[in-house]
Amino acid sequence: MESYKLVCSLLFFIPLLSSAASNDCTTSYCGQSINGVRFPFRLTDQQPKNCGFAGFDLRCAFPSMLLINIPGSGEFSIKSIDYRYQSIRIYDPLNCIPARLLTFNLSNSPFSAVYFQTLTLLSCPSNVTGSLAFKHIVCLSNSSFSTFATDSTTDLTSMIRGSGCRITGQLRVPVDQPYSYWYRSPLDDEDITLTWGKPDCMICERVGRSCGYANSNTQRTKCYSSRDGKIMGWLDFIKK
Repeated sequence: MESYKLVCSLLFFIPLLSSAASNDCTTSYCGQSINGVRFPFRLTDQQPKNCGFAGFDLRCAFPSMLLINIPGSGEFSIKSIDYRYQSIRIYDPLNCIPARLLTFNLSNSPFSAVYFQTLTLLSCPSNVTGSLAFKHIVCLSNSSFSTFATDSTTDLTSMIRGSGCRITGQLRVPVDQPYSYWYRSPLDDEDITLTWGKPDCMICERVGRSCGYANSNTQRTKCYSSRDGKIMGWLDFIKK
């Protein structure tokens, strides 16, 4: 009888514990990832919708990979999140960011790029080798042809006439600063940086406070005194 009472008690409290956890908007983690997930981001399997802003949903993939879906462009892995400067670094989990950029579109997402650098893509015979100005994109090449990318201002005459290459298109690469092909390519990194402007939680983050919705009926945000959601007194910023 006592065992029965104990089981009934546990069955009663488990839903309450689950409900309490579902309203927990403290920082969450994906496995051993160093990236803590907090507003405006949320982990869809750990935090309720009120813990994140529209377009900032993240998914935790085994073992510690954070994934974000860019509408129309698919899922990307997150390398880092900078809450103070409102930027994220993302990469292709299959390690071919040039292929993903062929159809990359930010128009339906809350993110943007600081700059875009346009590269020209060339398809060349497989025996053609690259140079300082022409980056070989291995993941877009095979035994029959090689794909190269170069700055759109590069003189392509010698590559086209002398090597049998042909232009196949252009690639717009999101970058955080302009690149020169004489020093390094924007494709040397296997990740790209994106930023967001709304919601604006910079002030909260820079003074060590958390950020969240002002109330359940608006998308305005407010600074809170700590990660546990206690409302601040002297720093009660309301932002559009």
